[in-house]
Amino acid sequence: MSGLRLAPPPPRDELRRALRAVLGRLGRPLRVLAEDVAGLEGAIDLVAADPAGRVVLVLVADAGGDLELVADGLAQRAWLSPRLGDWRKLAPELDIRPGEGIDLLLLAPEFGARARSAARAADPEGISLARLRFVADGQGQPRPLLERLEAPAGARRRGSGAPPRSTFRSGLCDADLGAAGVGSG
Repeated sequence: MSGLRLAPPPPRDELRRALRAVLGRLGRPLRVLAEDVAGLEGAIDLVAADPAGRVVLVLVADAGGDLELVADGLAQRAWLSPRLGDWRKLAPELDIRPGEGIDLLLLAPEFGARARSAARAADPEGISLARLRFVADGQGQPRPLLERLEAPAGARRRGSGAPPRSTFRSGLCDADLGAAGVGSG
């Protein structure tokens, strides 16, 4: 395997085709329903569904577009949500469940702290982030590499009443510092 090197992403059509083959490597089997879908003021790269019929929007950003990608994903999801019932009527063979909501799978070469924090705050269970890079071996087309980014410890689960835990960069939290009762006098 020597000779592998990072490569620039291919043109968008080739990128989407390459992603079709590797989406399931992130631990959740996905069936692609449509690609390059006209969305809200832009295109949705892929619309997929998991085996339970939950819709997943897959959006890809170029380097440096991670924070904008989170905002775009939320906007595209809000735009598509009321249309899923119509899609189900027009194409019942898609086997989607509009009432289950829509998840986002956001792909970019890197996600900075602001983008990760925004995704966590917006929907810690419904937004998945993954690094997308391409490698070339000198023979053929560049291949996509996906690396799922794990949710940070303490991320809230849907429906859990647990408050978010404040953590300092050191990894210590308020309780570790004995600050739980500070200011509650």
